Amino acid sequence: MRTGSLILPILFFAASLTAQDTNSQAGPSSSTVQSPDDSNPLDPGRFVRNEYQMWTSPFRPSSWKSHTMKKYGYPFLVAAAGLFASDRETIQILPNTPDQTKWSGRVSQLGASYTLAGFSGATYLLGKTIGNEHVSKTGLMGLEALAHAEVIVYGLKYATGRERPTENDGKGRFWKGSDSFPSGHSTTTFAVATVFAYEYSRHIAVPIAAYSVATAIAASRTAARRHWVSDVAIGASFGFLIGRYVHKSHLPGAPPPKFSRLVPELEVGGRVATLNWSF
Repeated sequence: MRTGSLILPILFFAASLTAQDTNSQAGPSSSTVQSPDDSNPLDPGRFVRNEYQMWTSPFRPSSWKSHTMKKYGYPFLVAAAGLFASDRETIQILPNTPDQTKWSGRVSQLGASYTLAGFSGATYLLGKTIGNEHVSKTGLMGLEALAHAEVIVYGLKYATGRERPTENDGKGRFWKGSDSFPSGHSTTTFAVATVFAYEYSRHIAVPIAAYSVATAIAASRTAARRHWVSDVAIGASFGFLIGRYVHKSHLPGAPPPKFSRLVPELEVGGRVATLNWSF
């Protein structure tokens, strides 16, 4: 595998990792459980501003100078390079029988977008039914994290065009018009799981259950021979960062996303919808 084929996904991850730390500086510590603020997670203007923040993070000089980048980003570059280089070996560790592929494919359906959207939506409705604002807001934040994950996944799939393990000669080359990198199931599942894990970190059973299910779904994508190990591992990392970003952005006192002057803000109250656009 050519070294050049590793550059795009690794750089994006490293810069995105640092961006999450940058956005969290002004907000409360993640170890402190707080209810999200009153901002609407599904506000179109907010969503576009956050997308802009994520996609432009690799091009900010500050992203490459932070403490987080030095402590976590550079070690991950080495780990990611090792995952890419060993993909063809690690995919052969499992027996790869028809039964393995079939059952793994069934497990992975738990991480399908419609399943995650249904679960988050049901959480929102449950919160509204029982009058618990935190529960309903967590459901909406899960939907927001899922939407961000979908946009980033499809953007990266289109940009990298990596072959799946069963395609062509099984070399997993990039820029061949396929869609293996990153694993969408891994990214979306970990994004939603991270929102719930952070929001209910005081209830240890919630993070354990959330990450256990997410890990099982991510592993099933490799066992089903739909993705390489690097697709799954890096996709899970993206998902974690997206979920963490969404959680942090809704903490009281969190700074508003940049790029706010060019995107309108939509506010809905009662029967009135207001569109504010600042220049």
